[in-house]
Amino acid sequence: MNYIRQAKENDASRIAEIIVLNYRINFYPLFYNDQYYFGELNVVDIASKFSKKSKLLRNTFVYDDGIVKGIMCINGNEIEKLFVEPQFQSQGIGAKLLNYAVNKLHATWLWVLEYNIRGIAFYQKNGFELSNEKMIEDKWVPLVKMRIKTEECMYLRKVSSSSPDKHKIEEINNEAFQMKQRTSIDDLYSSDNGNLDIIGIYNKNVLVGFFTVRIHSEIRYIGYFAVAAKYRCKGMGSKALYLLKKYYPQSQFVVEIESPNDKCSDNILLQRRRDFYLRNGFFSTGWYLFYDDTELEILCSDVKFKKQEFEELTACIHSLYYDHIPKLYLKK
Repeated sequence: MNYIRQAKENDASRIAEIIVLNYRINFYPLFYNDQYYFGELNVVDIASKFSKKSKLLRNTFVYDDGIVKGIMCINGNEIEKLFVEPQFQSQGIGAKLLNYAVNKLHATWLWVLEYNIRGIAFYQKNGFELSNEKMIEDKWVPLVKMRIKTEECMYLRKVSSSSPDKHKIEEINNEAFQMKQRTSIDDLYSSDNGNLDIIGIYNKNVLVGFFTVRIHSEIRYIGYFAVAAKYRCKGMGSKALYLLKKYYPQSQFVVEIESPNDKCSDNILLQRRRDFYLRNGFFSTGWYLFYDDTELEILCSDVKFKKQEFEELTACIHSLYYDHIPKLYLKK
């Protein structure tokens, strides 16, 4: 379950409490400035900055599982603040906020106090690295810039039907799949009954591929997955699958692939596709189905396949595509 949401005006005092506590615990022992940390820095003044119409409030996100336990402020691609209530630290909340900032909000860099060894270690553990850029803030606070590692510059983003990237996705769709194997992107959008996500795969802000993901309960069914031809064989497919699992935490991913067949002229390609999924954390379920006279094997991201939930999902797909009537069977 995702507990991260955009901040609201009534979160202001809680956000201010978390900021003040973290500043006093983390930074006062470094600077010993009583006047600032126990005078100028106070909950009332900071809370007032998070008014209903403020840009700061619009750019602030909170981790709220019933209690606001963490906050972050984003400005463009910069993470300006990321703090967790001290009582709730070391529970993975900071990592979840950072992951959301990178994968959903496309943050790529931040300034960190040069003396903040613990903070630097946290960001390094979660895919950031120190750069050579430094600056002095307020004449006496040394900061160093951290950037997301080059290999971490791939991210996923949901693409709406009104996005200009929709046409680029259609181009990749047409390039990657034969006509009989594909559904147009417009038709996919029109079949969305609230359970379909079309996810763009971006590398350094360039669209390089896409997923279509249908959602039912804990099942995430990958209907289409394609990387543009010029970006293949560069490890992007594996990275994209890794990011997809982070994008939908605590989910079981299911994909249907055409079964390898010695009599098929494309058998080597089919075997490579199957091996790709097996290398990237998928398992054979032992279940198969036929669609358009083609045998498909069902792979999933867990050893224990949630067959009933998957069949409920396929029933939903059948309501959208009446010729889609899969019948699962086991092979010995």
